[in-house]
Amino acid sequence: MRKVLVIQEDIIILKILERLVLVNDFQCKAIRSLDSLSIEDQQTNFDFIISDILFEGIAPLEFVAQVKEVIPHKNLLIVTNMGQDKIKQEIFALSGIDGFYAVPIDLDEIEAIIQAY
Repeated sequence: MRKVLVIQEDIIILKILERLVLVNDFQCKAIRSLDSLSIEDQQTNFDFIISDILFEGIAPLEFVAQVKEVIPHKNLLIVTNMGQDKIKQEIFALSGIDGFYAVPIDLDEIEAIIQAY
C-alpha cells in the first residue's frame, strides 16, 4: 500500500491533508513536527511527504534539507502559510521538490498530484 507522511503544525490543515490522503487509499502518518517521527518512520520509504516549512526554531530551507536527508521518500510537496515568492523560488532551487502550495490551498490540485502516482 502507498504511504504518505504529513508534517503540519497547523492542526486544521493537518487533519484536512490527512483526510485527503486517506480517501485516496494511501496509508497516512500525520505528525505536527519532526520530533514526533519515530525511528521506524525514518526507515519507511514514503511515496509522498506533504509538509509545511514553518516550524519554530528552524529556517524553512534548513527544514526542507533535513526532511530530504532524514526521511526516504519519492515525492515532496510543500503546503504552507508562507506564500512569499522569494521563499518559493529558494525552495524550488533545491532539487526534489514536486510542488509548493500556499494557503489557501487548492485541495483538488493536491489530490490530482497524489492520484497520478
